[in-house]
Amino acid sequence: MRGKTQVLVGSQEMAIWGQVGSVLQSRGLTLTRFHSLKQACRALRREDVLVVFCENQLVDGTYEDLLKAARKVPSRTRIVVTSPKSDCADRGTYLKAKELGAFDVLRQGYGPKDVEWVVICALRDEEALRAAAAWRSDFTNLYAHGSLAS
Repeated sequence: MRGKTQVLVGSQEMAIWGQVGSVLQSRGLTLTRFHSLKQACRALRREDVLVVFCENQLVDGTYEDLLKAARKVPSRTRIVVTSPKSDCADRGTYLKAKELGAFDVLRQGYGPKDVEWVVICALRDEEALRAAAAWRSDFTNLYAHGSLAS
C-alpha cells in the first residue's frame, strides 16, 4: 500500500528545507529527507511521492540513476535536480537533466520561494493529469454506451 503524498529531499543544504516544511504542510504534503539513492528508490516504490528534490550527486549514485529508477516505478513523480555548487549552473547540465526526464533544475542560490514554485507547478500538473484521465474515462463510457456512436 502506498503512503501519503509527500516531497522527498536529498540535499546536503538543509537550511532552506526547514523553512519550506511548514509551507508544504499547509498544502497537505510531508517533507521526508533521504541520504542515498537506495532510500529514494525505496520511497518511490512505497509512497505516493509528488516531487523529489535531488542533488546531482548522492552517496551511492547520481540524479541520472534516480531518473532511471523512477521510470521503472508506476508513478508520476517529478524529479527536480538541485545543486549547492555551481556544477549544475551550466547549460549543458540543465539540458541533460531535462532530456533525461527531470521536471526541473534548481541552480545554485535557489531558495524557499523557488522550491514552493516547483511544488505548485507539480500540484497543478498532477491536477491536470487527473482531470484529463477523468475526461478520457467519461468520453470512453459515452462512446461505449452508444451515446457518441455514429
